[in-house]
This record gives sequence, C-alpha cells and structure tokens, in this order.
Amino acid sequence: MAVEAILGKALELIVDLTAAPVLQYLRPIWGGVDEELEKLNRYLHQIKPLVEDAEERQLMDQAVKSWLMMLRDAAYDADDILDQANTHVLLIQRKAEFYGSLKSKVRDFFSLHHNPLLFQLQLGHKLKSINKRIDDVIEEMHKFNFKVADNNNKNDRPWRNRPQTHSYVPESEVIGRDEDKEQIVQMLIRDHFEEKVAVVSIVGLGGLGKTTLAQLIYGDENVKNHFQPCIWVCVSDDFDVAKLAGNIIHTASGKFCDHTNMEVLQKDLRQVLGQKRYLLVLDDVWNEDHMKWDALRHLLVDGAEGSRILVTTRNENCSRIMGAKKSCLLQGLSEESSWALFERTAFTASVSRQTKFLEIGKKIVNKCKGLPLAIQVMGSLMQSKIEESQWQAVLDNEIWVIPRATDKIRPELWLSYVNLPSEVKKCFAFCALFPKDSVIEVDMLVQFWIAHGFIPSQTGKDIDVEGHEIFSELIWRSLLQNVTDTSAVDMTHYYGSDNSQYKRRVCKMHDLIHDLAQFVTGDECSTLPERNEFKKISKRTRHFILNPGVEYDMSDHPRVRTALPVGTNFTGLSKLKLLRALKLHHFANVDKLLSTSIEFFHHLRYLSLSGTDIRELPESICMLVNLQTLNLNRCYDLTKLPMSMVYMNSLRHLHLNDCPELKIMPSGLSRLRCLKTLTKYIVSEKAGNKIGELKHWNLEGELGLYDLHEVKNADEAKEANMNSRQNINSLSLSWGASVENAEQVLEALKPHAALEVLSLHDYPGAQFSVWIRDEQQLQNLVEIRLEGCAGCEQLPPLEQLPYLNLLSIRRMDGIKYIINNTTSDALSLFPALRILRLYEMANLEGWCVEEDRETAPPMFPRLQNLIISQCPKLTTMPPQIPTLEHLYIEESYRGTQIELMSKEKGFFKHLKSLKELWLTRCEELALLLEDKEETRPLSSSLHSLAIFDCSLFSLSVALRNLTSLKILQMSDLEELSSWPDEMLRDSESLRWLCLSLCKNLTGASSQGDCGPPFLEDLDVYDCDALIELPKCPTSLKSLSVGNCPSIKSLCSDMGHLTSLSRLELSKCPKLESLPEGMQGLTSLQYLSIEDCPALKSFPEGLYQRLPSLKRLEISGCPKLERRCSPGGDYFHLVSSIAERYINSSTRRTLLAPCL
Repeated sequence: MAVEAILGKALELIVDLTAAPVLQYLRPIWGGVDEELEKLNRYLHQIKPLVEDAEERQLMDQAVKSWLMMLRDAAYDADDILDQANTHVLLIQRKAEFYGSLKSKVRDFFSLHHNPLLFQLQLGHKLKSINKRIDDVIEEMHKFNFKVADNNNKNDRPWRNRPQTHSYVPESEVIGRDEDKEQIVQMLIRDHFEEKVAVVSIVGLGGLGKTTLAQLIYGDENVKNHFQPCIWVCVSDDFDVAKLAGNIIHTASGKFCDHTNMEVLQKDLRQVLGQKRYLLVLDDVWNEDHMKWDALRHLLVDGAEGSRILVTTRNENCSRIMGAKKSCLLQGLSEESSWALFERTAFTASVSRQTKFLEIGKKIVNKCKGLPLAIQVMGSLMQSKIEESQWQAVLDNEIWVIPRATDKIRPELWLSYVNLPSEVKKCFAFCALFPKDSVIEVDMLVQFWIAHGFIPSQTGKDIDVEGHEIFSELIWRSLLQNVTDTSAVDMTHYYGSDNSQYKRRVCKMHDLIHDLAQFVTGDECSTLPERNEFKKISKRTRHFILNPGVEYDMSDHPRVRTALPVGTNFTGLSKLKLLRALKLHHFANVDKLLSTSIEFFHHLRYLSLSGTDIRELPESICMLVNLQTLNLNRCYDLTKLPMSMVYMNSLRHLHLNDCPELKIMPSGLSRLRCLKTLTKYIVSEKAGNKIGELKHWNLEGELGLYDLHEVKNADEAKEANMNSRQNINSLSLSWGASVENAEQVLEALKPHAALEVLSLHDYPGAQFSVWIRDEQQLQNLVEIRLEGCAGCEQLPPLEQLPYLNLLSIRRMDGIKYIINNTTSDALSLFPALRILRLYEMANLEGWCVEEDRETAPPMFPRLQNLIISQCPKLTTMPPQIPTLEHLYIEESYRGTQIELMSKEKGFFKHLKSLKELWLTRCEELALLLEDKEETRPLSSSLHSLAIFDCSLFSLSVALRNLTSLKILQMSDLEELSSWPDEMLRDSESLRWLCLSLCKNLTGASSQGDCGPPFLEDLDVYDCDALIELPKCPTSLKSLSVGNCPSIKSLCSDMGHLTSLSRLELSKCPKLESLPEGMQGLTSLQYLSIEDCPALKSFPEGLYQRLPSLKRLEISGCPKLERRCSPGGDYFHLVSSIAERYINSSTRRTLLAPCL
C-alpha cells in the first residue's frame, strides 16, 4: 500500500487530536502522553518526504521493499493508536449527548469501558512502543540514502531509463492490429476537422501495443505519401517544451538543438514545419498540465491545412487535455491474434509444436488476456522450456506473471503506479483485495476507500466527490476499466449491491494491473484463502476477502481492517477490534454475532448486513461512532430500525432497498445531517418524519419515498425540494392508501430533469401529472416502472423518450393500449427500448389505439427482451421485431384470442434473432412450434426453450423444427410417462435438460439412456413417480435431483461419468443407496445431499473420492451426518475438504432452475 499516504493519514489524526475542541475531552488523560504524540509527529514528518523515493526504488531493491513493509506496518499501527484516541473522544461526546436516555443495557455498555486512567496508561504505552519501532525504522533508513523527491525532475531515477521509442517496426512483426490501423489512418488522412492542425490519440493501458500501432501507422505508404514531413518524438513523462521543440527540429531536419533559447527554437520550428502538411507522433505522453501543452501547441500551428498530431498515452485525461478530436481506445488482441503472436514467439527449433504444448500454450495465452506485451514475454519465456512438465509448471503457477517473467512488463506498468499522487496510489493498491476478474460496484469501492481513510478529508471538498474523482483518475490512467455491459463479462466475482431496480456503475481491473497492485500491497491483502493457506498467512495481513464456506479462526489476526464476508464458520470476530469494513454473509447468525461483538467495533466505518435474516438491529449499534455506511439491502425480515440511530451523526449512506417489512423510521431521523444516501424514507406524521424533513439532506443516487398518502397537501410535498435535487438519479414514489390529493402531491414532487430512473407504486390518481406527460422533463429517463396505478386509463407518451431502455408495467387494469397517439413526427416509437415487461394487465387489448401499420412509425426498433404475463385480452404481437432475443409469455394469447391473430402475419416467423423462448400455460402458442413454416427462422437462432404446463404440446414435432437448441426445460407435462430418449436422441446441440413437475414420469427409457448424446447438465425436480434415472452420457458435468419422493436409486452405474463435477440430491426420502462405480467420478468436486434420511452410507467408490472434493454439504441425513462429523467413520476423509457443511443450521432448499 502507498506508505506515504498512510503516514499522511496519521499526521491528519495528530492535527485533529491536538485541536482545541478535542483537547477539552482529552486533557484529563493527556498528561505524559502529549510528549509521545509530539515525538511521533516529528518522526512522521521526518520520514514522509523520503517515502516516494523509497517506493520507486523498491522495484529493484528487495531490501528497500522490506524496509517499506516494516514502515508500512508501523504506520498502520500508529494510525490505529491515533484512531483509538480520536474514537475515545467521539465516545465521550456521544455519552455526553444522550447519557441516561437509553436503556440500561446501553448505559451499562458505557460503564464497562473508558476508564480515563486506564486509557491514559494504555495510550501512553502504545505511543512509546510505536515510537520505539519508528525510531528503529529511521535508523535502518539512513543506510539507503533516500532523497527528497523532486516532482519537477524525475528523470534521474534509474528505473526510468526506459528505452527511447522510434518510428520503425516491420509490418510483418505486427499481429492483429489491421482494423485499428485502418481506423486511425482514416482519422489522419480522410476525416475532416475544423482545426488546421488536429490531434488524434491512441489510448490504452501499458503493454497493449500503442507504440507498435503508432509505428505501423507511421510506416504506412499512404501516410508517408500524404504527410511531409513525418516526425517521431518519444515524450515519456518529461514534458519539457524546450527539449521537445529541439527534438522535433532534430527529427525533421537533422539539425541538433542543444540549447533552450525559446526564441531561437520557435523560429527554427516554424521554418521546419511552416506551411507543410506534417505528421507529428508524440509517443508515450504523460503530461496533464494544460499550460505546458498550450506552450508546445502554439509552436505547432504553422503547419499546412490537414496537418496531424498523433498522440499515444495510457491516460485518457491526457488525451482530453491535448484536445484530441478523435481517439482510438485500444483493446486487447483477439483470441486468434493472441495465439498467433504467442505461437510465433514460443515455438522455435528447440520447442516443437507437440499437441500437449499447443494445449498448454493456449491456456497460458488465455491468462494474458490479449495483452501483446505479456504474450510476447510469455512466448520468450517458453522458448527455453523443452519439457512438458516445465510448460505445465508455468501454467499451474498462480503468480506466473509476476516474478522474472514480467521483468520486461513491470516497468511499463510501474510507470503508471509511481506517477500517481499518494492518495490515488493507496486507493489503487486496495483493489488488489478483490480476486482477478472481479466486477466491482464503484460506489461501494469508494465507500471502502473512505472507510479506510484513503481519501483526504481536509481539502474542503465533499469526501464522496473526492473519492469519485480518484476513481475517474484511475479510469483515465487505464488502471481500472469501466464495465458498461455486464452481460458481456463474467459476474462470478461480483462485489456490490445486487439490487436490480437500479443499474449501478461497475468496474474491473486487468489481470496484469492486478498483479501490479498485488506487488505493491505485498502481504497486506488476502483473497479467498483456503483453510490450509489461511494458517500460513502473515499476521500483518489487514484486508481479507473470505470464502464463507471455509472455517477461519481470526483470533491471531487482531490487526485486520477488512473482513468480507463473515460466514457461519468464522470464529474470533470479537478480537477484530480494529475493523473498518465488515460484511456478514447471508448464512451468518447475525443476531448472535451482533449481540456478542458489536460493542468491540468502535472503529467500524462500513457495515453490510445485506441479505441476512436480521429482524431488528440492537440499540447498542449507536456506539459505532465512526460508522459511515450501513447496508441493509434485501433484509426481507427487517421490521424496525433502532431509535438510537438518530444519534449516529457520522452516518453517510443508509441502504434500505428491498426491506418490505420495514414500515416506520425512527423519529428524528433528520438529525443525521451527514446523510448522502437514503434509499427508503417512510413518511409518517406520527413519527415526526414528514416529507419536508428531506430538505435537511443533500441526497444523491437512489431515493424511495413511501406512504405518500401521509402527505397532507401539495405545499407540504414541495418542502422536499425534489425539483432542485439534480444528484438524485433514481426516484421511487409509493402510496399505501387511496387519498384525494394524490394528483396534487405527485405534481409537487416533480423531480429534476436529470432523473434517469422513475418508479410509481400504487398511485391512486386518475391521471398522471403534467411533468410525467412532458417528454422534455423526462428526456434523460432510462428506466420507468409503473405498478398498481389502478385509476389511470392512459399511459403518458413514453414512446417519445429518446433514451428509455426499460419499461415495466404491472397491475394497471385501466390500460387498454400502450401507445395512445401515433401521429407524432417521430421516426420510431420507443427508439431505445430494449426491455419491456407487462404483468397482470387484465384489460390490455393492443399496442396502439390506431392499428394502422401503414402510417404509424415503426415500434420497438431495438427491443431485445419482452415479457408478457397474465394479459388475457391481448390479441396481437408488435409487428416485425427482428431484434428480439428473449421472449417470455405466461397465461396470455389463450383460447380464441390466438385465432384473432392474422394467420398471414404469423407469430414467431418474424422473430429472426430469437434466442430464448419461455411459454407458460400458453397452449395455442406452444402448438405453433409444431408448424414448420412458423418456426423456420427459429431453427438456427433459438438456443433455449422452456415449456410449462402446455399439455397438448408435442415435443417430438417441435424438436424436428428447432435444431439448434442448447437448453430445454419442460414442466407440468402430464402425458410424459417415460423418458423422452427417442425424441431427444437426435438433439446433438442440447447441453442442458431440466424436467420438473412431470407427475407421471417413471424414468423408464426404451434404450436405457437419457437421449441427448452430448448432454452436460441434467436437472430433475418434483417428479412424484420417478423411480430411477436412465443412463447418462459421459459428457455429463452436473446432475441435480430434487423432491422426487419415489426414487430409490439414481442409476445402475455411474462410473463412466468421468466429467461429472457436481452432484446434488435433495428431498428423496426413499433413496437408500448410491450406485457403485463412483470411484470413476474423477472430476467430482461438489457433492450436496439434503433431506435423504434413508441414505445411510457411501458406496466404496465414493468413499475413495471424498478427500478430493472441494465442497461437501450434508443435512437432513442423520446417519450420514454422524459418519461425517468428528468421531465418525468418514471424518478423516472429509476433514480436509475446504468447504463443508454438515448438519448446517442454515438449510438451503434446492429449487428447480427452470422455476
């Protein structure tokens, strides 16, 4: 972690502790302590100016790195001691504020702590101890001869002796950049700009090949013929205008300019460039100083019309400052190009293209994530390895990118790090905590930074704003990457809120950048350690992301500051008295953990109980005097908040999404003047929480207003000042009863035009407000949800909104049509809509009042996802939706309604992009799948089909038409009595089959197997008559059987299932044994058995496989539980399993994925 910033935080605390208002509380305990505090202050000021030099030198000098780690630990401990003193002050203030007003339990809490004499002795001892350690650090420091960093002259640093780039690269050496090259050549030669001399940039993180691409463009014949002269200058981090001017002159004319006389330089430069259409490449630019760039730019404007400056930089902000008119945001190489580059580098005369080498090599290339520099380095490394075991060892090494192999990469990335301001360094390094490929919610990340004191608090700027500016800095420098489309990334490691009502900004970090962050943090962070690994973790580790299924004992790690998430197998929580950030897993016994440990968490700034079963928070939570963020999202059982919460004046973010049982807020909540986030506010005249209380807060992000029927009139509603709240981008308005003033109140709650998400729930008015019908007012709206607005008979003109991406309408019985007017001049209706959801619309008849397809503009030109549920009167589909990919229909288009649809226009045959189709109780629609003409366009596009409760549906006929299915889910098919192996046998594309609620299915198979030859996942649920499973193909990877009360055995033999990695059995009371041959399940990693009481033992084959499992769950199986518990027959086999739940008090229920 950035040690300089940690020292800065400690110095800030010293300033706070010596301020006059604080001294009045500390003076009784300050005797003898103030001298130690002053000594610590001197030490820290002595060290701080030298730390930057040490941080830069640690890359080459392990001794310097070790010294920094020693200093880091001392600085952290000093910060902890000072924070204890500061927290002591806050506790005294809190006690003075309301002593005697709390219950005796909380009053007793005070009396057990904060003995002034004892605290003085402890503080004095700790300060003396830390001063002794820092004195030793200073003594050690002298031998390194660190220099005070000169921020104006960093070129003498040895690691900065980066080779100068040049303009030549053989075109044959460059792979996978043809499209990028053509794009930039187009910008340079053919695109028109208003400026005579325009700037074009290539932006991307270090190692992506920006310089190589610029070299390729520079050497292009068309470019050379178009521009004269062509000039290449390597800038790097030294943006010295005089030196750059001299280099430009020298490159263009061959004339050396070894002086700094700007008058002479500008004359020479104008002579070289004047009235010539030149191309100037400024490679590897780091400058973010407007004045420096302007000084150089003024010297370059004498070129002829069409002159271009091509800039390469890893900093998007730098590109902006230089006024780039167009930019190429460089991405990693494609999989094909990555392999071509590696193959050319790795396979030489000494390394042949053996099949095994090719397999391992491709896996190594995948780890490089398309980064050309990493691929080249790895290819060069593999040249020297001629044995298969050597290649495998490289592949299996988790940190294979960091040591040795990245000697040529690390300086590139290191430049990005050492040029960061100290507070940005600290925030960047903290990201090493998250596993590689994590998707991280930005707001949560910033709140973590604030919780750990990484954001300067004395700048005069709001600390959340400062945090988001630091995040933007990391984005600009390509050290973090925005994720704009979460559907395109792996969300396995997602860290943040999973509330689906509001699209949150998320980011990720490139693997090589993650390695850099890990190098910087050393042993400070630990991510998902297994039990055996945990025993070896340094006691100095301060930040943990934990695996909730692994047993941890934190008793010996008292310095921990971050623990996410804490599960049921966690002990020693009360020992973690220095915690700043804590998240409890939803399986955790929250009531027990909070009641026994909360009194120890005075330093806590961030607490997440999201998704837990907590019903109410203890009143003693008010003693978390430093708490800034409290996340209670998805606490579905939460009924009340503690009355003492109103005293938590450090609280900034209170998250209460999806807490349906929370009906009232504590009285006097407006006392929390620091609140920036309040996602749920319940209006209550009785509790004193009037809507006008909102005026005390400058809220941001999401805001939900509930029980608006409690608002007396429009004037009272106007006190909320909603129209001026430009930082509220998501607003939810909900009524709990019918009132006459609803329309006036809604009109008075008119939000700012910047609003992006709007939800209305149970609005009792007869019509929507003027501002909802005003397309200009809602022009920035991206999502809108309307639910239970029963009195409204017309929807507002939502079809005109230019950015509307999601529209959800539920329980609005007065609505007959979605669009009421098609006479506008719009080119299309709902031009940006991608998701449309219609639920329980009892009287919805059609899409437009006027169904004149000839004159009406086209509807839904971008629609991808359509849900129609319980709309019994709907008779038509929107015409021609070629973009639709996902269609879900439930209890709609039934009976005679389907006959009203024009046979010529069809239903499915225009859906040429449809990938996923769900039909529930839609008999007539399901029958259309048997029509070859109707399903012709679906034969190649449809990959997933789910049919629920459509008894007349003929699966065999439909499967002949749908030849590309990968996923098939069937439920409530009463006529299915035997296994559908014959009809599935030709479904070679099928990979996942789910059968549920097929009450007559016995499992009998005509051929003895399950049918699909390449099936990978088989799920069978709620099939009452099922006795046995048919033989499964060797390709099977996952098997789940649940709530099948008649099943007695899975199948006769499973030994051939060598690919099976997951086996789940649930609620099979007659299942007495598992099949033999299970020693053949060589890939099995996850085994879960729940509520199978007749199962008494494991077969011999499975007995052998137990030690190699990664996760074992057994509950509701008394005899198996005893055998797997300490002292049982199997305990010696299961004790080494990293994640095991035996008779867990927290029981989960297996639900069919298709339900």
